[in-house]
Amino acid sequence: MTSSISATFLVFDSKTGPQSENSRVVYCPSKDAAVQWPKCVRRGRPRKNLQGKRHTPCRPSKDVDVTSKQCYGFVDCSKGRQANDADTRKFVRAHVMHNHRRQKRRLQDMEIGKHPDGGDTVVVGLERPPIPSPERWSRDPFDSFPIEMQPHMHDLLCLYTSAAADYLYPIEAYWGFNPTQKIWVPLALTDPALLSSILFSSQQFEAKMNGRKERPSAINHMMQAIRALNQRLQDPLREISDSTIAAVAGLALTEQSSGRQENWRVHMRGIERMVEMRGGMSTFKHNLILYDKLCRADICGSIYSLSKPYLQMDRRAQQPQALQVCHATERALAPGFQALHNDHGLDSQFLHILYEVHSVTRALNTVDPPKSEVIPLMLRGRIRAIQYGLLSGEDYGTDASGGQLLKACRLSILLYVGIIQKEFLALPMSPQLIDRLKGCLQVESFTTDSKRALRLWLLFLAGSLVLDPVERSWFVCSLAEAASQLCLSNWCEARVLLEDFAWVAKIQDKSGRDMWGEAMRMRGIIQE
Repeated sequence: MTSSISATFLVFDSKTGPQSENSRVVYCPSKDAAVQWPKCVRRGRPRKNLQGKRHTPCRPSKDVDVTSKQCYGFVDCSKGRQANDADTRKFVRAHVMHNHRRQKRRLQDMEIGKHPDGGDTVVVGLERPPIPSPERWSRDPFDSFPIEMQPHMHDLLCLYTSAAADYLYPIEAYWGFNPTQKIWVPLALTDPALLSSILFSSQQFEAKMNGRKERPSAINHMMQAIRALNQRLQDPLREISDSTIAAVAGLALTEQSSGRQENWRVHMRGIERMVEMRGGMSTFKHNLILYDKLCRADICGSIYSLSKPYLQMDRRAQQPQALQVCHATERALAPGFQALHNDHGLDSQFLHILYEVHSVTRALNTVDPPKSEVIPLMLRGRIRAIQYGLLSGEDYGTDASGGQLLKACRLSILLYVGIIQKEFLALPMSPQLIDRLKGCLQVESFTTDSKRALRLWLLFLAGSLVLDPVERSWFVCSLAEAASQLCLSNWCEARVLLEDFAWVAKIQDKSGRDMWGEAMRMRGIIQE
């Protein structure tokens, strides 16, 4: 629907408009319609001495209205003359800068025209010289890691200094000492190979504790550590450094705990060669933490396969000189082993190991370890001496009666020192070791009370480490039978007998009580 009303136009003018015959145009006179715009004043730095300075005829005054859009000025430069007048030079510079800015704006307009589809708003960046950034200051001042860290790597590093530290160094934890936080992590911050090895170990530990499969990121950490080590082997100065040896030892330990013993053997052969280049294990006495890491990597695979360790050494040469003096005065046997020695006679070399075991057990059973005079690193060295003495000794395969007893004693001590160090937490016993234990625990070989007590102690140690349900049921049934032979009726009586050999309550009581409960339930089922 269209409207029949015609539009009316209003024209405002300061003067009276002509009388139009068209009724649709109306002129509205107004005296106030004349608008006077202010003069255009140039902005910028003010000129000096505006009142006393005269304008030169070659430059027009800024106060005079210029009707033309362009202002021309003439400068006499004929015959090589240069303008010496200050105003003339300033006038020339001004025109040069005007032309420069005009050319710059034209280039910017051309750049905008090249992107017609770029949207309504186009931001043109100004040309600025880059901020100087020397190489040594071009990195984050708070980033002190030798490799590029991802968020999950920080979590793994935190796990290594907390939960993994209690597993790796449980003895030192009783004295409030954390070697992972005090020694290994600071050293890893200066070494990419060691840091990658620690991240690999931490991620494997996390997967083992949570029952997960190996993650691809763990393999990446391992490969990164191996690449860094291969590059370092080309440098004679860093080939056998402490951090390099520690990185290889960490890889060997983690590979063995992951069930890849062939890789462990490869790493141990490399460690053996590097230790020989350094002059033997005696050169690491000044660094007990690194010394223990080498021993741990060597022993973990040797116990699993019941083979001799790669780093062969004399047991007395392993220990600091101060320990060799004090050990001579600690000639005491545990009551259970003393009864065995009285009844059957034990080897003199094995007796020395038993002296050490009894001394270590008393140190660990201290009520307040931090207030005692025991040094945890020295105590750890004595435990390593026990393990090397057992693994470097005679073969376990003899069938003689006396040899069977000695084999049972040696296996029991190996299990005991591994339990108090939590070495079987991530690495279970091998089938070969379980078969050896079952072979030497046959009831026909334990005819006296002292032997039966030893058998009970060994069943408690081995049964707490077996994870397979079928194998564990065998140890539980044998434990119920041994308890009946010794007329043990409750856990307290069994615990007293265990303490006669070697028992650390704060470490072994929980698993021992669980084994006793299963044995009593099994005995009740058998009697029914």
